[in-house]
Amino acid sequence: MTRLLFALSCIAFSACIPSEIRAPVAEQEAGRDVVRFGEVSFTELRPGVWQHTTYLDLMGFGPVPSNGLLVVDGESSLLVDTAWTEYQTAQILRWAAEVLGKPVRAAVVTHAHQDKMGGIGALNAAGLPSWANPLSNELAPQNDLLPASNALAFDAQGWAIGAGAAVLAPLKVYFPGGAHTRDNITVGLPDIGLAFGGCMIKGSDAPTLGNLGDADTAAYARSVRNFSAAFPDAGLIVMSHSPPEGREAIARSLALALELAEELSQ
Repeated sequence: MTRLLFALSCIAFSACIPSEIRAPVAEQEAGRDVVRFGEVSFTELRPGVWQHTTYLDLMGFGPVPSNGLLVVDGESSLLVDTAWTEYQTAQILRWAAEVLGKPVRAAVVTHAHQDKMGGIGALNAAGLPSWANPLSNELAPQNDLLPASNALAFDAQGWAIGAGAAVLAPLKVYFPGGAHTRDNITVGLPDIGLAFGGCMIKGSDAPTLGNLGDADTAAYARSVRNFSAAFPDAGLIVMSHSPPEGREAIARSLALALELAEELSQ
């Protein structure tokens, strides 16, 4: 049904007609069942749970993918992370409303970098509430980003509580401690065995932990362990810059974090 809606919508909406898919993007998406809408690619990971992927050209790297989630809940959906840009994020909102038929009602962003918060302006323009770690909202202007419209509260164990937790349910929002950044948070859907590690978790073939410019290197390994313990039944791990896979991604991230800690101690 979703594919039929998408096909019919492509007739009506010019944004469904993408420009030529460049070879690096096609290579990164090879083997995935991808639905494209303008600059955004969508992949259904579980019934009603979609990964959105957008790209930004970075000098020396080419088109770099960033993944987030769109989670259907009843007649609406919840957005986990914006796209790189406001324009791309507006396309995600449009696809959710016009093609999926499940308009976004709220969003949560996982840390104050462009790949996660670069589209806050599009959420504001649509009148949608957004939620973030209070530290993310504090750091956002320093990174030329808009803060989310609301700040989450966390209990002593790191779980989101209060109004933010209620609005974002059934998402379970968890702060594992600093890792990729001091403010990075994670999101899980325990009922379906899925967890989103954002930029903290790397793929099982990752050679490094990636960009450590804002990292909490001392806490990284502990935070990965906390994430693993928070979502023990998650068999599908979704990440910002690698395709989803099993818990081997957590194991690899922990191994890399321990190696980093050893290097720093020498």
